[in-house]
Parts: sequence; C-alpha cells; structure tokens
Amino acid sequence: MKQLFLYFILLAALSQTAQATKWRVNNRVGINANFTTISAAVNAASSGDTIYIEPSPTNYTGAINIDKKLTIIGNGYFNSSPNTMNSGLQADSNSCSIYAYIYFNQGSAGTTIMGVSLYGGYAMYVYSDSITIQRNFIYGYIYLSNYNTTSGTYGNRISSNIKQNIFYAYGISNQSFSTTGGLTMSNINIQNNIFNSCSVNLPSGMSGFMQNNMFHSANTSTYNFQVNNNIMHGGSFDINNNVYFNNIGTSTQFGTLNNNQQNITTTALFNNFSATTETRYTLKNPGPGIGAGFNSVDVGVFGGPDPYKLSGIPPVPTIYAISAPVTTTTSTLPVTISTKSND
Repeated sequence: MKQLFLYFILLAALSQTAQATKWRVNNRVGINANFTTISAAVNAASSGDTIYIEPSPTNYTGAINIDKKLTIIGNGYFNSSPNTMNSGLQADSNSCSIYAYIYFNQGSAGTTIMGVSLYGGYAMYVYSDSITIQRNFIYGYIYLSNYNTTSGTYGNRISSNIKQNIFYAYGISNQSFSTTGGLTMSNINIQNNIFNSCSVNLPSGMSGFMQNNMFHSANTSTYNFQVNNNIMHGGSFDINNNVYFNNIGTSTQFGTLNNNQQNITTTALFNNFSATTETRYTLKNPGPGIGAGFNSVDVGVFGGPDPYKLSGIPPVPTIYAISAPVTTTTSTLPVTISTKSND
C-alpha cells in the first residue's frame, strides 16, 4: 500500500511537470508568437510555466503583475558592439528591453526572471517570498517590501535572491516596509552583481548576505548583513552592525581588519580597467584579488560559486550564428545554424 501511495505521488508530480507550458512573446510585426506583450503572457500562463521574451528592436511596455510561480527568460544584453566586447553570444543582437513596472505579488513565490533589460527608471517590486532576479540589466530600482498586496497588511518575508545582474544609476532599496511587532525580511542574497553609480540602501530589519559584488562609484547602507568578497572603487560602505571581511577597497572603505584590504589600485587589481563594461572587472592574475576572498575564492563578480556571466546570457541553449548564401543554384537553400549550451 505504501509503494502504491508513493507511485501516485510520483505520478502526480510528473503530471504537473508535463502540463507546464512554454510561451513565446515577440512584439515584432509578422512574427508568429503566442503573445505580443509580456503582461498578456503572464495573465494567460499557469503556475510552473516558462515565458520566453524574444529580442526585439521595439520596447516591451505595459505593467507586469505576477501572481503565480513563473520562469521568465530573455536573451541577455550587451550582445553587439560597440557597447561591449561580448558580440557573438547571440545571433540576434537586440535585447528584451522592458519599459514597465514589474510586480511580484502574493502567489509569485518561486518566480525567476533573467536575461531582460529594464530601462527608463522603471522598477521591480518584490512583495513575495523566494523571488530570484538574475542576470538582468537594470537601469532602475529593485524595491523590497514585506507588504501584502492582497490583504493590505505587513508580515515577515524571506529569501530574495538578487545575483549576477548589472545595475546602473539606481540600485536596491525598500518601499512599504514595516518592522512593527518585530517584523523582518531575512535571507536577502545580493551576490555577484555589478553596481555602477548607484546604491544598496536597506534599513534595519532587513538582513542577509552581500558577497562577490563590484561597487563602482556606488554606496551601500545595510544592517545585519554578512558582507564579504566584495570590491569597492569609489563610493562608501556604512559599517552599521554588519559583519564584514575579506573585502577590497581602492580607498579606506573596509579598512584592514578581518582580512579586508584598503588602498589597492585598479592597476594592481584588474587586467584592463579601461576595457568596456563588464570585462573591465576581470582580476589580474597574479594579483591582490586572486584567492583573497573567504575560503580562498577570488573576490569580485567573477569569483565564488555563481560568477557573473557576461551579457547575462541565461542558462539555456542559444543560437549564436546563422549563415546562408544570398543565392543558390539548387532547389534548396543551405542554412547553417550554430548553437551552444550555456551554464
């Protein structure tokens, strides 16, 4: 009887997996996708579905309200010169550019969004547990909150995973956050991100980990965080009651206690700091950042168990080249499609 019961549990799990649907979103005229807007795809999808946002020269607009567990995947960013040295990673050099507010509401726990570009100072609002925001270009804010948009009350919140993104001009902050009655938001993981001319500003009552980030002319003000393996060039680090160790500052941001290093020059630290965008943060080997992190990992965005991925390429197969002759002397046109897997 026990074996039969386990069989039905396994059958139910497989049935749920089999029913998960993959949806395509493309707003180009003439492309036969399931939807032309992200919001329409989110509204039609069921919990567990995957939504692929395809690259387009036209921006995706319209507020996106997520109230179910979804996986949302774009094609990355910086895929063409002269913006970066990462050309050749995608056959289509356009990005999935979103000019819209994105809301992770109640019911969206377990959702992951990756490979998209958020522009125009728009923001992602996290009102749910267990949200992963990974490998995105973010020219706007991520706002963390413990507000329940359904009940209109506040509660404890856990597990926001923000990693391998690149931020410009805005950063991570809070909105609609309350500590009344001892409420908290814990296990916030801020890892392997690039922060350029922006800030991480989170109040007391929020706690977690901030590790292997690059802060370039960026400021941090947090409480109750473990801060390690980061690099800061310009900007400031507010000590507050954080625990911090094995970080490197090009000035005196972290001091020298607890294996922190200070006044390390960019020339000593990086291979080519004058390079474009992300590649400029590649460590010089040998150099003061190699093996200088906790447990002897490298400091900075390319160190640790989840290193930053150039262009935010998602961990799915991609087409990086398509070639075909202009004319043919036969009844068929030979086309070569080059693909690769990604991690």
